[in-house]
Amino acid sequence: MDRRHILGLIGAAPFVTTALSPRSANAATNLLNPNNPDDLYTIHRKLNHSFDNRVVYWYIRAVRNGLVDSQFTPFWDMHVGFLSITDDVEGGHSTKSMSAIFYTDLDTGKLLETFENPYTGEKIPVRQPGVGRSSGLYNKQGRDGHRAERPGLEVTEYGHIGPAWVIGDDVWCRGDTGFRAVPTTDEGRMMQINDWTTYQGSISEVSDPDVTSANATESFNDINTWPTWLNMGDHPGNYVSRGFGRKSWSTDGMPPEWSAIMRDQYPKEFSDPRA
Repeated sequence: MDRRHILGLIGAAPFVTTALSPRSANAATNLLNPNNPDDLYTIHRKLNHSFDNRVVYWYIRAVRNGLVDSQFTPFWDMHVGFLSITDDVEGGHSTKSMSAIFYTDLDTGKLLETFENPYTGEKIPVRQPGVGRSSGLYNKQGRDGHRAERPGLEVTEYGHIGPAWVIGDDVWCRGDTGFRAVPTTDEGRMMQINDWTTYQGSISEVSDPDVTSANATESFNDINTWPTWLNMGDHPGNYVSRGFGRKSWSTDGMPPEWSAIMRDQYPKEFSDPRA
């Protein structure tokens, strides 16, 4: 996941659920319709982000795998934090975000320093993603995608809102993002990032006009090309993770594994993320 600086961006410990936004006492009587584009935008924004400018915290716990010949090989655990602040803009909203991603050993839980690549046999230093910062712009259809020319590359970035589904009081909403870089010369290689996220919450809470940011969980997968630092060369296969997450509004809602590493490695960002 070290590509988060490009994009602008998880199994045993329980989540700490303090600091979650309480359900409004006023139950929504007019439920949002996921088939209405404006309502779908509101569902996605309340589940993923916010309609106010408080800091929104997401924690994701995932396992990173290699996928070769349709067989998965676990590499390491990922402890992921995404923190964002949302502002209104014409036609949608913008976000300013900080990611803090750490790879830990599957057995010991310690930060990985070296990794023995099971496909090449090479023992290599691990490139920890650490802290990154980014910004995003969302309209009613999703992340404001664009194409751009960079030296030797044609880059396409995209993000989609929905579809969403309601069953009983549960609502699920997809919010997939991606990135593709295609070489325009004989040098370099194609890079593809697919981040697949499904957010889940309460449709009555999301529909409540008094609620600006709803309680939510997520399921997450990514399906990517190999990162350069793994030294996979032309070896076929994909870099895949599978995880889950929960939203909160303070560090109290983040699990101790992530908080301990963050406090040790990035104390300034941990104590004052808004800055």
